[in-house]
Amino acid sequence: MRAWLGRKLRSGNGIGSSGPLFVANMLEAVLPFLRNIALARLIAPDEFGLAISLSVVIGIIEVVTDFGLPVFAVRKTSAVPPAVMMGTLQSLALIRGALIGLVLVALSPWIAGLFEAEGAFLTYALLGIVVIIRGFENFGVKEMMRRYVFWREATVLASAQAVGVVVTVVSAWMGYGFACMLHGMLATGLVTVALSHLLSPTPYRLAWDRAAVQEAARFDRPLLVNGLAVSCTLADRLLVGSVLGPASLALYNVAYGTATLPRTVAAKFLTSIFLPLFVENHERKRGPALFDTWAWFLSCIAFAYGLGLSLVGDQVIAFVFGPAFQPSRLFMCLAGISICVKFLMLLPAPQAYASGNTRLVAFGSILSALAVVPGAVLLVWQRDFNAFLLGLTVSEFVGLMIYSRRAIREQAFTRTTTWLVIAVPLLLLASLALLTGLMPQMSFQAWFIACAVALGLSATAYGLIILRCRIGLRMLFTT
Repeated sequence: MRAWLGRKLRSGNGIGSSGPLFVANMLEAVLPFLRNIALARLIAPDEFGLAISLSVVIGIIEVVTDFGLPVFAVRKTSAVPPAVMMGTLQSLALIRGALIGLVLVALSPWIAGLFEAEGAFLTYALLGIVVIIRGFENFGVKEMMRRYVFWREATVLASAQAVGVVVTVVSAWMGYGFACMLHGMLATGLVTVALSHLLSPTPYRLAWDRAAVQEAARFDRPLLVNGLAVSCTLADRLLVGSVLGPASLALYNVAYGTATLPRTVAAKFLTSIFLPLFVENHERKRGPALFDTWAWFLSCIAFAYGLGLSLVGDQVIAFVFGPAFQPSRLFMCLAGISICVKFLMLLPAPQAYASGNTRLVAFGSILSALAVVPGAVLLVWQRDFNAFLLGLTVSEFVGLMIYSRRAIREQAFTRTTTWLVIAVPLLLLASLALLTGLMPQMSFQAWFIACAVALGLSATAYGLIILRCRIGLRMLFTT
């Protein structure tokens, strides 16, 4: 098992060839970040908040109707001829896009009123065109990832993001206000579709096969529940915008949105490169070594991310966006814990997709969705970002405990290893949050020392986990 995993991680035909996809996923984080910096300086805070609302709306409605078709394009079996299966998936994607587009047009007056922008409902209605355009994407580039060919998908992602950001910024500079975000989305959709057709080795075709639809439905149906649940986790900006207004939405998005954006991209990248490994691991019925290595690796990334946010997140945001957008240190510590939990919620995902157990993914998303409720109550009651994030984070932690217990029962994770890699990052990050809550005026020098101590403790703990749980780093780099 270790030799096989090592070969896949190093091979130019395996995970070792995922470098371009990693760069593209990083660009997905960096380019929108740069776009937001530019928009914060080119348009008024209210307009900036409305621009963010456009991305929130289209994000929520697309996630609600996420059938997992791109994932199924990677996983699909040979029960149906490949050409027929791919054509059926393309047809389903196009039908989905058309239906979502109509829903967005119908709801646009209500959505505009929610953000106090009744006169701009046409801009919200045009989001439907964006979704319809995306429905024409060719899944052939995604199918190639099953063969560890990642550069095609990387080219599509990076190019579409770059063009979209340029169009958005230029449109804002020309004085189009918050509609600049719509212009960028349209450009991104058009480039995505065009390049997916140019780079796909599989010709685009529409087909309809009843057996293919039934097979896809068995895989995708639980993801509808997953989509509804995930949409609730994205509703934080919708809540803030509707309760506190567009200007407050701009402030919240800069702080928490900027913090979560790289995590979203990193999660997508990690799932993309480990999914083929778990598919092969599942097909060959191998042991738990891959599961424990994945858990350890994911925990290290979650802690490093959370520690970075806790240490310098507030100062980085103030430096980049200006002092008016600077959050409190406590807010960034809570954000670090929240995002650490979100990372750890990915533990069962690759195996769940590989084995077709999308019900488990949906269950995790439901738990994450329910975590928004206490945060929403505190937001309405206290009308404060910190209170909202505290309620959200505590509830997410409870959900993680429940989700992890089920993952250990249903998958090949080693119980001791799993609980250790969950406990180490969360205990250290929670200690830092408690410290800054008790001593909010602590100097940066003292705070740096505290974070350095946490880093040293984490290195010791992760090293002991390697020894105690027999996670050999050699399995990642050697045959």
